[in-house]
Amino acid sequence: MIRKTALRGMILAGAFAGGSLVAGCALHHQGHMNIALDALNTAAAALTQAPQDKAGHVQAALKYTRQAIDEVEIGMAYKIQTGSSATAD
Repeated sequence: MIRKTALRGMILAGAFAGGSLVAGCALHHQGHMNIALDALNTAAAALTQAPQDKAGHVQAALKYTRQAIDEVEIGMAYKIQTGSSATAD
């Protein structure tokens, strides 16, 4: 019985890893979106390190940058979920 449970766990883990790999590959093929996401993450990191004495503008910029990151990630996930191929990426 323990073997059967262990085997079932390995199968589930393999299926999960395979699904993650497929999703990762789909994300990888969205070149321009990945470039945008990298740039936005770099901008967010820089804004986090910036002096905060700019009359609230640094915090506002960080807020909008994080919103942009969310939108890019949502767009990438949408393409994966729908299989949309309207554009290259």
